[in-house]
Amino acid sequence: MKIKEKIITSLICLIAISLFAVIKGYQNVAEADKVYNVYLDGKVIGAITDKDALYNLIDEKQQNIKNKYHVNNVYPPSGLQIVENYAYDTKVDEINNIYQKIEDSQDFTIKGYEIKVAKGSDHPEFSLYVLDKTVFRDAVRDFILSFIDEEDYQKYLNGEQEILDDIGKTYDSMSILENIVIREKYISVNDKIYQDSEELAQQLLFGFDYKTKTYTVKEGDTIESISDDNSLNTQEFLVANPEYSSKDSLLTIGDTVNITLINPQISFAYNAYEMKQVEYDYETKIERDESKPSSYSQITQNGVTGLSLVTSHYTVVNGEQNTDEVIDNEVILRAKVDQVTTKGRKSVVWGWNNFYDTGTGWRWPTANPYAITSEFAWRWGKQHNGIDISGPGEGSRIFAANDGVVVHASSGCPDNGSYPNNCGGGYGNYVIIDHGNNVYTLYGHMLQNIRVKTGQTVSRGDVVGYMGNSGQSKGFHLHFGVSLGNPQSGGTWQNPRSLFK
Repeated sequence: MKIKEKIITSLICLIAISLFAVIKGYQNVAEADKVYNVYLDGKVIGAITDKDALYNLIDEKQQNIKNKYHVNNVYPPSGLQIVENYAYDTKVDEINNIYQKIEDSQDFTIKGYEIKVAKGSDHPEFSLYVLDKTVFRDAVRDFILSFIDEEDYQKYLNGEQEILDDIGKTYDSMSILENIVIREKYISVNDKIYQDSEELAQQLLFGFDYKTKTYTVKEGDTIESISDDNSLNTQEFLVANPEYSSKDSLLTIGDTVNITLINPQISFAYNAYEMKQVEYDYETKIERDESKPSSYSQITQNGVTGLSLVTSHYTVVNGEQNTDEVIDNEVILRAKVDQVTTKGRKSVVWGWNNFYDTGTGWRWPTANPYAITSEFAWRWGKQHNGIDISGPGEGSRIFAANDGVVVHASSGCPDNGSYPNNCGGGYGNYVIIDHGNNVYTLYGHMLQNIRVKTGQTVSRGDVVGYMGNSGQSKGFHLHFGVSLGNPQSGGTWQNPRSLFK
């Protein structure tokens, strides 16, 4: 045979052998067994021939889970994977053995919903689990009704609010501030799954690890006294005890009230327009009669409080009003008349700077009209050591409440405040005045352009600065504090309203 023919014959044989191998390989694949490899959290725990049988066994065995959660089906753990495979002589496990491995190491799941709540100002991001979305929606509604009257809320939802032309309140907007995402999910039966909207509402209001604190009403107790004794303000008490409509509601001896401090996990906010009567305290003024002895003092003109009909708008978040209430209109119903006292000649030297007692009374530190947005009271478990005054607006004048000497003037904080913000100890740009007789006043959150300096003597009504929003502040207002003793060295805060009684 020629060489060329030998080569051709060899190539034909090689091709035939290759085709035989390929055909044989296809035949072997066709004859391979189909099995399912079972993985748990990425690790193989066995192989089975019928995946549906495993799913059915899980569903059948977990009747207790079905009864507990009132569901029709129970599902494998979220970490279970079943992968189809073809192989020869693969060792196949008993379905019951695979089931037991799963039960011993992982939690079964049921179909429900994950509610993911974005991070808020006072809480981290968190997730809740429910089987029915209406449980969460009803809980949020109950949460909202802790902070607003149900009739007002329903009128807002139905668009049935009346036009504000008399004393009352309307709502411009209402919302939950956090971003909330709801998605269907297989939930581990060992996760906390809420089935009761009332339980969930309480945890949204008080926190997920709260412990209820109660108090038994005794003779002489009032809502204000119980609140103050337990580091609550009256609004927080009313939120925790919705059966009482106001701080003046009557208590019954022996009743049990909730004194748990609220710790809201979501933020319900509304913008309100309100028309209300506001009473302004009269100021006390002194006139001197040098012909009288220094011990002489006689009221020569009685004071009359002013009364105005004020329309304003403001924002409330979880029952706490923001500090920057804006006054839109004021109608004076009764003009304020200052009280005048005639005194004898000056004679007393007081204060470490040796200035004379002018005998002048205290004056309000802001212009009119104004609004008190936060009283001297407990707030979120901490004592608010002054009163927050808003209304005159950004840049309005702040006045010295009486004669004295400036002992501290701090103006190094930016004019845009935030919460939390420790600039100026949280007061932002602030001034402290020593009025003698161990009485000090503090003026906080002002703009940077403070008008006084440390060591400067000021008179009642002098401008010390301008209303701002510096330090730990959420809006333009004045924090006005009164202390017995220098507040920078152990003074005791007092209610500023006591100066004007």
